[in-house]
Amino acid sequence: MLNVELLHVTAEPISHIARCARVSHRSEGSGSKADADLVRRLIGWGHLSVLEFAHATFLVQGLSRACANQLTRHRLASFVQESQRYVDVADRTLVVPRAVAASPLGARAEEFYEQARELYEKLVAAGVPKEDARYVLPIGAETRLVMNVNFREARHIIGLRGSRHAQWEIRALAARMLECLTREAPAAFEDLEVSA
Repeated sequence: MLNVELLHVTAEPISHIARCARVSHRSEGSGSKADADLVRRLIGWGHLSVLEFAHATFLVQGLSRACANQLTRHRLASFVQESQRYVDVADRTLVVPRAVAASPLGARAEEFYEQARELYEKLVAAGVPKEDARYVLPIGAETRLVMNVNFREARHIIGLRGSRHAQWEIRALAARMLECLTREAPAAFEDLEVSA
C-alpha cells in the first residue's frame, strides 16, 4: 500500500521564498499574508525560480519499481532507493494494478507473482547473490525511497504526474505529495489539482 510521509520541509517556506524574492526589487514585506500574496503573484506571473529556495523530503513506501522508474526520471529531485542488491526483498509485497486483479487473468497474475518471489527466495538460499536473484522479480515488486525536491520541481512533478494522462500509481503519489505540501505551504501549491 502506497504511503507518502513528509520527513522535512524548509522552515516557514512561504516566508523564506518571499524573503528571497524580495531581494530582486529591494522590497520589504509586512507579514505572512503579504508573503503568501507575493508567492501567489509570482506563481501567476510564471516567476517560479524563487520556489527553488524551499525544499521538501519525502519517504515513499509501498510503490512499485515501475512507479519508482517513472519518478526517478525527474532528475532535479534527489533520490535514495532501497537496494535490491543488498537488501533481501523476499518479504516485500507486489503491487497489483486493479485492472490486473479484476481481469479474468487476475488470479493467474497473482500466482505468477508468488512463483517469482518463491524462485527469488530459492535462488538466494542456493547461494545466488541477491544482486543476481533479483532479476526474476517483476517490475511490480514493492520498493521504498526517499526523495528530496525543491518546490519548483515538486510543482512540475505534481502537474505532470497528477494529470489524467498519467499512470494510476504515480498519480496517487502526486496526490499525496500535493496533500502534504498544500498543508505546509498552501500559497505555493493550492492552485494545483490531481485528476481523480
